[in-house]
Formats: sequence, C-alpha cells, structure tokens
Amino acid sequence: MRKFGKDWIIAVLCILPNFSSSTCAGDDSWPMLAHDPARSGSTTQELRPPFERKWYRLFPDEGIFSGVQPIVADGKVIIGSMKGILHAIDAETGKDIWAFDSGGAILHAVAVAEGRVFFGNKLGKIIAVNLADGRMIWSQVNPLAVWNSPLVHDGVVIVGGRDSFVYAFDVTSGGLRWKSSVGGPVLSSPAMDVRNGRIYVAAENMQVYAIDVADGKIIWTSPKLPGASFRGYHPVVAPDGSVMVTVTPVMTLDNFEPILLNMVKAIFGDFASWRHNKEDNDRLRKANFEKLADPKTYDAQLDYIRKRLTDQPAYQTFFVLDPATGKQKFVAPIVYAESMNGTQSPPLVTPDGKVIVKFQALLRSRYEHYSPFLNVGCLDTTTGYIVPIMDQSRTYGWHDSLLLVHDEMCQLVVAGRVLINTHQDNVNAMDLDTLKGYGEPFCRNIHEPKEGQPLGIWAKIFRNETIPNGQEWLVRGTAVYGGGSVIDTPVIVAGESFYFLPTHELNSGCALIAYRMKAGGDAGKETPPLKADLSADEVKKITTLPWDWDMLDTPRLKDTLKSLPDKIEGTMQRPLSKQQIQSRRDVITDSQLDQIVWQTPNVEIPKNLELSDLRSRINLAVTELLESSWAPWIFPSGKHPRQAYRYFTEPAELLEALAMAYPFLDPDLKSRIRDYVAILRQENEPLSGPVGQKRFSDVGAARSYYDLPPADLLMLQDDQSRSDLARLYSAWLWAERTNDFDYIRTFWPQIRSWVDSPPDDKLVDCGNAHLSGLIAYCRLARRFGDSEAQANGLRAARQAMRERLAYEFSHPKGGLILPAPTGRSVYARWRNLTPEVGRLLAAFAGDIQKDLMATYVDFHRPTWYLAWNVETLWRNESPLDLPTSSMEIFAARAWIVNEKPNNLMQYIDIPWCKADLFCLRKLAITGRSIATQIGQLPEL
Repeated sequence: MRKFGKDWIIAVLCILPNFSSSTCAGDDSWPMLAHDPARSGSTTQELRPPFERKWYRLFPDEGIFSGVQPIVADGKVIIGSMKGILHAIDAETGKDIWAFDSGGAILHAVAVAEGRVFFGNKLGKIIAVNLADGRMIWSQVNPLAVWNSPLVHDGVVIVGGRDSFVYAFDVTSGGLRWKSSVGGPVLSSPAMDVRNGRIYVAAENMQVYAIDVADGKIIWTSPKLPGASFRGYHPVVAPDGSVMVTVTPVMTLDNFEPILLNMVKAIFGDFASWRHNKEDNDRLRKANFEKLADPKTYDAQLDYIRKRLTDQPAYQTFFVLDPATGKQKFVAPIVYAESMNGTQSPPLVTPDGKVIVKFQALLRSRYEHYSPFLNVGCLDTTTGYIVPIMDQSRTYGWHDSLLLVHDEMCQLVVAGRVLINTHQDNVNAMDLDTLKGYGEPFCRNIHEPKEGQPLGIWAKIFRNETIPNGQEWLVRGTAVYGGGSVIDTPVIVAGESFYFLPTHELNSGCALIAYRMKAGGDAGKETPPLKADLSADEVKKITTLPWDWDMLDTPRLKDTLKSLPDKIEGTMQRPLSKQQIQSRRDVITDSQLDQIVWQTPNVEIPKNLELSDLRSRINLAVTELLESSWAPWIFPSGKHPRQAYRYFTEPAELLEALAMAYPFLDPDLKSRIRDYVAILRQENEPLSGPVGQKRFSDVGAARSYYDLPPADLLMLQDDQSRSDLARLYSAWLWAERTNDFDYIRTFWPQIRSWVDSPPDDKLVDCGNAHLSGLIAYCRLARRFGDSEAQANGLRAARQAMRERLAYEFSHPKGGLILPAPTGRSVYARWRNLTPEVGRLLAAFAGDIQKDLMATYVDFHRPTWYLAWNVETLWRNESPLDLPTSSMEIFAARAWIVNEKPNNLMQYIDIPWCKADLFCLRKLAITGRSIATQIGQLPEL
C-alpha cells in the first residue's frame, strides 16, 4: 500500500531518482520538434530563474502558424512564417543571419541535422537549405500542403503527407527512399524509436501506424481510436518503447466535467468551491483533507475514472500502445482538459526516463484553484498508474502551482530538473528536486490589454523604440488567439536561454522572445502598461494598417483600439452614409442589373476539353454519393460553442451540387444521377415538392472518418437552412443543367406567389441566397411564359441587387465577417454565393472585394483552404475551423476575384469527410473556371 503525507512525498522523490542536486550536462540546441526523434519534449539543460530578456522579434506582416516551435542549432534560432519566410536569427543578438523565401506558408517547426534545415510548406514543397547561409540544397514537391514537422535520423528525413502517404527522403540528395500508404491524411508529426528503427505515425482515420524506417513497410496498424483528430499532437515514445498518443475529442469539454463531479460525489460527497459559502467550504476542506490522507482515496479516484473511461470509450483521449502490436496496453485514468488546443499537451519523457503527464483528480496540492482537478504526475507505462508529482502535504499557490488551467492552453517541457509550463501569456515552473514552484513566472506577457495599451505598443514600434519587457503584445488584427493560431507551443530551451511565443487573443504568432538566466533579471516582473500617446500622423498610420476590423468589433475585443479618436469609416462600427455612396450607387442602371438576371451559362462541356483528372475526381465524388444513403455530417464541437454542427442537412444543397457536377459526368453516370434525383423527388422523399424538404433525416451512413460518440454526449445544431425562395435557385440550376423543366413546371402555380417573400433575417449571408432565388424565379417565369410573374420578379430582383450593392459600398473596409448562431462567425458576404451574385459584385464592387480578399484572407489567413484548419474566425474556444469558411472563400475567389484555375486546383485541397458536398462543389467550380479561361464558356 502506498503511503501519503510525508512518507508519500519521499515516494514521489524516489520515482525521480536522477532528479538530484548535481548539474546535468548542458544542451545548447533544440534541433527538431519536441527536441528529438522520440519527441521527448525535454533537455538535459538546466534552467533556473531569474531571467532577463535577451531580445524580441516581431512578425507583424508575417505571423507564425499554429503550434510552430522555434528551433535552435549552431547558435541560430530557426523559424518559419505564414508568409513563407524561413528566418535564421542569431541566438545571442536577435539579428538576422539569413532569410529564405519558400513561396508558401510554413506550417510547422523545421528540423536541423547534418548542417541542413528541413521543412515543408503549404505549396507541398519539402525543402532542405544550408544552415550556414540559407542556400537551397534540394526541394521535393508533394501534391498537397505539408502540415507536420520533419523527423531526421541517420541520413533520412521522414515527412507525413496530407495525401495519406509517409515519405522518406535522403538527407544529402533529397532522393525518395520510400513512401508508405496510410489510411488518412497525416496532420501530426511522426515520432521514432531509434532503438528498433520504427517510425510512429498517427493518421486522420484515427489509427496509428508503425513503419520500418529501412524500407517503409508497415509493421502494425492500431485499432481505430476514439476522437476527431490527431492534429497537432505528435506521438511520444516512452522509455519502455510504448507509444503514447493524444486526440482531439468530438464532443465538448463540458461533457467531461460530470465525470469528475460524479467521482467527487461518489468518493467525497462534495468539495469546497465557488458553489458554497465560506463556512461550508471550511467544513468541506477539512473533511476532504482528512480523507485525502488515506492513500486508498487517491487510488479510488483513479479506479473510478478508469472504469468510467472503460465503460464509455468515447471519453478516452490519451492512449498508450504496445510497441509490439499497436494495441492499447491499458485505459489511462486521464480525463480531457484544455479546450482550445485539443486535448492535453503531449506527455514528456524526462532526461532520466520518467513519463510526465497532466491528469485530473481531486488532490490537496491544487485544492480550490481555478482548475482544482488538474495536476501533473508520473505515468507508469507498464501498469497505467499515475503518481502525483506535487507535494501533497500542502496546497500550492497561483504561479507556484505551474498555473495549470483546465480550459486554457498549457504546454509542458522539462529542462534538466525543472518542469516548465507555457500558459498563453506567461511561463511558470516547478523544481523537481524540491517539488516547489516558483513564486513568480519565468517571464510575463499580456493576458488582456488595458485600454490604450495596444496603441502604446504600436507607438513604440513606429518610433523604433524598445518595447518594455512583458509587453511584446502585437495586435496583428486577427482575433483568433492570433494570426490563425489556437495551439500553444511550449517554450524551447537551448543553452542558458529559453524562447517563448506568447499566445493570447490577437497576439499569438506575432512575437518571438528570447530570455537568458541572469542574476537580478526582471523578466518575471510586471511593467506599467503603456498608454496610447500617438501623434496625429501616427493615428493616421494606425488606421491605414491592414486590420481585421470585424474581429476587433467582437465584444471581447472592442477595447483593443478604443483609444483611437474616432471609429473607422467603412467598417461595421461606422458604415459610409447614403450620401457618401451615392456617386457609386446612382450610376447603376436597371439595364445593367437585368444583364445579371438574364445571362445564363452554356451548360455543355466539350469532351475534348483538357479536364481528364478533374473529370475523374468529379465522377468519383458523385459515385461515392450514390453508394450510400448518407446522414448529415456531424462536425466536432469546441469548448464554446458547445454545439457540434450538422452539415449537408438540406436536400436542395445536394441537388445544387449534383447540378454543378452534371456537365462533367460520364453519360452512364448522368443517367444514374437523373434516376437518383427522380427517386428523391417521389412523395415524402427528401426532394419532394417544388424545392425539396427542409432537411434530411439523421438516419444514414456516417460521413465522418472518425467514430461519433453516443448521441446523448453531443449537443447538435444544424447549419443554417435557406427559405423556399432561396432554394428555388437549386431547383432551377438542376433543370437548366439537365434541360428538364417538366418537374418544376408542375409546381409553378405554387412557386409564382413566392416573389414577395421577405429575406430571412436569420440567414447571415447579406441576402445572397434570397437574391439568387429571385434570379431563378425570373428565369423560370420567362421560360414558362408568365409575363406578369416575370415583371414582378424582375422588380424584386433589381431591388435586392441594389440593396446588396448598397451594403458593399457602405462597408469597404469591414462587414465581411459577421456572427451567426450559435457562437460562431461566417464570411457573410460570401456565404450562399452563386455565379450570378458573384458577377454582380465583381462588376460593381470588384475593387472593394479585392481589397477585402487581400486583407482578410491573403494577409491574415493565408492557410484558409486547408481541411481541418485551425480556427481562423471568432469561435471563442475551438481548435477547428468550420468547413463552411473555406467554401465561402473558395466561391468568392472563383466568382468575384476571378482566381486563376491553377490556384483553384490547389485550393480544392482534400475532402473533409466522405461524400463531401463542399469538395464536389469546388471541383465543379474549378472545372468551369478552366473551361471559361480557354474560351469554351462565356465568362460569368
């Protein structure tokens, strides 16, 4: 029986036998993600406070992507930006040594070996450059963006591909040694056990693969694991060879809390918290501490959690796999925490071979903290038992306790005998010899700025003055925990220094800060907040920077630029007046608007058109749709909003996607599709009636690559559905593409009364769907010879187009991104876009649209098109971007800014799920773009 109290403290020290007072050998490099091929996340280098800031580097025009770690080798700090620039910075001075432009956003940490730097980018390039001077040595091209960090060992570079292959390249020549097919895209970085030559890769089909580094042969494949994604959470190899992996759950964080509360109720009855008054809390604390003195109490907690996770596997988010078979060795008693970056940070392996994990249990060490259950412990990878690291004879203070927070990002690293936690805007640590935390952080940054503070920081930048320590908080303009970054990265340690990328609100991915040990250093001290003290010229300069004004208008961020003397014209805060837009609005004639209504596309795609690959992909996608009766797609939730969204619920959405694909289909598939639609149009079927029913049933094959948890563990919400008039566009497009208007003609007497239907105010799309429905109405009225309905429809369509353009002219700088139910944002101006609405906007507001695209997408969100992207809009606390975002931008790039077809091909990317209607639409849109470019179709 394990003893608690003082004897138990000795036991904890005993399981960390090499955490002695002697100094470990130093390590002056951090050459790859998590330090080494096993992804240990630790170094022998010892760090002790206090610290001073060595230097800082800002990236206001570039940004650093989610989860990117800086790498240190040969006295250089290497980091890549979202602009595609690989920077080599002098580790001591912070000065540039060289820079290499890779041409596309660098999405993860680089790796350094044998005097070379290896990395991938969003263009699919895998590049090796010379560490000394940045000169390119070799380059390979992958079909898709590379979104993981290379692993380098013994002359081989291992990279996981989003094309569902793992690649091995020769370090010297770049030649392909082998490639191995896995069951899904690889969005987490590979790990390796160098003792047995095995590479471990977690793919998005939620299986882990063991691969022989010598020839690429798959040794084993794990069973399918619960969870939505491995993205951002590399496997870690334990000292005994066990493979430890973490997943992002499908369900919300709030679903996990009852496990802990029920455990407390069963074992303790209750505990002290904000729910009780002081007297009750004093009583509960005393009773709980007495119970905690019995070692059976702690074991009972682990047993309860383990049983609950065993009985309901959907709750499992941390797995220890047998290195011989890939099977789960045991159910680890670890309950999910940290809402914004998936599950717990990957485990650590200390220099002396201990596995450190975050786990949840009610212990004295963290009692009554903001996150009272969250602790750190040593995991036995043979038995699954966890021994808490913290001293259980006392309750730790705020920073003293590592500042672990269950619903925020906390990433751990080990430096010698010090456990360090990177928590968004500060770095805290605990001595593993004494089990004592430090009374103040290693360094600080800004959690939420004071009024005027961001402008005060910009004043320093404009004047080329030094920003005070701890205020390297740069408003880049993207309010998504910054610059497209929702996954924290731990500090990295090299020599007597550590390197920190603070991440909170707008600041994430904008500043890299270097600190070193220094007696009397003040890095952990707070400095007085800077105040807004800008000259008139500086204020003017601020207003001309490429801000994301829409995100700055969200409730949590409104104070950021509150010190500006006035609101910015042309944004949601201050739209241009009717008088200001009159000159643009009044010159548009009814005749010009009528052209938008009446010009329709040529539906024939010549067989000799060079679209063989695209045709094949479209035919395969449509065939997949026919293979099953598909249920709506359920997309994972975040912490907030708690809802898991259902997509592809609207039958008319399916009809529209099929209509767009129809001209590219083989003759036999066209026939099958017509029969398929005819069946769906039978009485009481999903497409029955003039425009189909409101939604599909929830019965059918699952579209997700991940397994869904039981329905009672999900809070579900449908994506927004369109009105009958709006869905008329889908019915018209199908009739137009198939040249079969007989079905819709039978419902015309019913449809003709829809012309006066008001726009749906709840549909956040700036009236795009309503306008498209009116255009379809006009075209059907003309075809059916109904001159009265045609006149009424044309009147309503003209009015809707003028209202749509008035919104454009009033909001040249903002009003693109708007809040939508529930707790999310959408690209409202590009939502429910059609070629006709796109043509309207291109013709009369093309300059505004191009500026919005350049600022809100190209500058702030250059990785917008990646499937399973990090959150790039304001969804509060969610690790995943919504799939609608990339669809909305894709449509706008094709139909408004007339993106080149070659770029559209890249932006199609990979499907988000099976029977992905968004992917099918992108394929069809690109096909028509190619046909239009070479003159086979009239330009829309």
